[in-house]
Amino acid sequence: MPTVIYEKRGHLAHVTLNRPEVHNCIDVETSGALLAVWEEVKRDRDVRVAILTGAGDKAFCSGADLKTLIPHIRDTSEEENRRRAFQGPGWAGISGGYEIHTPIIAAINGYCIAGGHELAEFCDIRIAAQHATFGHQEIRWGLMPGDGGCSRLQRIVGLGRAMEIILTGKIYDAQEAYRIGFVNHVVPLARLMDKATEIARQIAANGPLATRAAKQAVLHGIGRPLREGIAFETDTFSYLCRSEDWLAGQQAFLTRSTATFKGK
Repeated sequence: MPTVIYEKRGHLAHVTLNRPEVHNCIDVETSGALLAVWEEVKRDRDVRVAILTGAGDKAFCSGADLKTLIPHIRDTSEEENRRRAFQGPGWAGISGGYEIHTPIIAAINGYCIAGGHELAEFCDIRIAAQHATFGHQEIRWGLMPGDGGCSRLQRIVGLGRAMEIILTGKIYDAQEAYRIGFVNHVVPLARLMDKATEIARQIAANGPLATRAAKQAVLHGIGRPLREGIAFETDTFSYLCRSEDWLAGQQAFLTRSTATFKGK
């Protein structure tokens, strides 16, 4: 069985971590498979939204498979690790995730721990089942988040909350995740994929060029001066005004009809 299942349904891509027997943790093989999936999502312009989840009902992702990761780290030089972090896509492709402009929704169906938490942070919208649990436990093992957790989490929940989550290594539940703004919705497990699909379809119905451009502009503005962020936003807006999708959108607005977007 493949460790990552990729299914394309219309304009939606469904990505499933398929190692339920080990709480969908990510080993070297799974990391490579997930990276290949992200490359496919980037390449296929017909994919307008991706939904990421874990197989089974116990875990979204419990992080890296330490049984394989520890020897991998020991056998890799410090220079190689630094190169992986700054030049490559990183573990499971999430260190270089800003390059993926297609929106990604995390459907969190259980444990969302350590590297699994980072995987959820990499996504744009997060929906949790009521029984889901969260945490950055790396600190308990003498490590720290190393694939975006220290950088992304603070941008989602704020500096103080991110510090508490990362430095204590505490486990917290779905309601707490919703209260602090880490997840957008909490639903019963039976409704998790329905909710994720509902939101994905809402996004996919919009202009795909505009959707990707909006995500790119939002991420580009993080940490930059306001003037620089707005300049990029204005340039991107101007680019969209020359697209066929914008013409289709204008026509739909004027005739009060539904636009048919082609992504051109």
